[in-house]
Amino acid sequence: MLGGKGLFHLSTVLIYDIIIKNKILNLTGEKMKVILNGNELGDALQKVVKALPLKRSNPILECVKISASGDVITLFATDLELAIEKKINAEVLIEGEVVVPGKLFAEYAKRIGDEQIELDGTAQNKLSVKYLDSEVFINCYSADEYPVFKEVEKDHSFIILKKDFKELIGKVKFNVAMDEARPSLRGICLNIKETELEGVASDGYRLALSKMPIQNNGIIDKIVVPAKSMNELSSLLDDENETLTVYVDRSYIMIDLFHTKMVSRLIAEDYINYEKIIPNVFTTEVTIDKKQFENSIERVSLINRSEKKAYVKMEIKEDSISLNAHSEEGEINEKVTIGLKGKDLTIGFNSKYISECMKAIQDPFVTLNFTSSTAPGIIKGEQDSWLYLILPLRVIG
Repeated sequence: MLGGKGLFHLSTVLIYDIIIKNKILNLTGEKMKVILNGNELGDALQKVVKALPLKRSNPILECVKISASGDVITLFATDLELAIEKKINAEVLIEGEVVVPGKLFAEYAKRIGDEQIELDGTAQNKLSVKYLDSEVFINCYSADEYPVFKEVEKDHSFIILKKDFKELIGKVKFNVAMDEARPSLRGICLNIKETELEGVASDGYRLALSKMPIQNNGIIDKIVVPAKSMNELSSLLDDENETLTVYVDRSYIMIDLFHTKMVSRLIAEDYINYEKIIPNVFTTEVTIDKKQFENSIERVSLINRSEKKAYVKMEIKEDSISLNAHSEEGEINEKVTIGLKGKDLTIGFNSKYISECMKAIQDPFVTLNFTSSTAPGIIKGEQDSWLYLILPLRVIG
């Protein structure tokens, strides 16, 4: 069974290293043969193949390695930056390992359904998949050529609720930069503090920050995790109040979800000093119904959403905020009731940035904080657990 003192409970964890070894299990040299459930195999493969390269690369890296030992099979895939491993129960007839094209096998397996499957890799360079009266043969690669893991000590870690980590990632991930010239901005910064975790993402024009409580086990650090890795982690997490342990060393982060394990290489470049660019003194503070504001922004931006910078002008005055956008096709104006503290202000923003921010939060009311028409605007919720910084555009008209 998967419980007990298996691989997931060793004092060390395994992370990817570009080293080729003949065998990683104590095998006899025979290729594997197992019997298992089709749904379980299909679900596991759908998780693992998320670590495969997005673009075509070395053919061996487009594969999934299947290892059978004891009463468990282990599925493993990597793109050299991200690795995902999944364990499922099986009746292991012959211990061994095979390497098969990942996406093909995953697509085929998910269409088998709740049937008993036999995977037989004893034939030379082929995997036989048998179920009901059907049989398919999939060409295999040599397991000797597939990358393996390297051991890293579990010295530094933190514990966080699954739902909190998922929410933190969701609140910031859409701010990640696509610019390859700034590697650190292509990831999410995790600022690990004594009692809380800050997640930060920025593309140079906007910045998102989210905080969650943690239990710290000997680590105070600021690391940058590639956006792909964080997106895939988010898809693996559920909304349960269960905890997970996150292990960090100089070059890697590892998340242990018991039967599933994800490892990612860290981005080596230091993250921007975001604390220095977040203002904390404002001359205009607007409190507004989040849903009304979100809907108004969506409607106003319809007129120019095809433009690279979908501009929306905001006129803040007394008890309302007037929104305006125009293009060659026409003009849209809307007005939303607000609570205002401080000065009136006219300021412009990219409406896409505002919309994406509103979609990521659930607070019923938000506050918009400004100092001038040329300084960054700050959006906050009712709790001090997140904020968004957005650079303004030049006011038009």
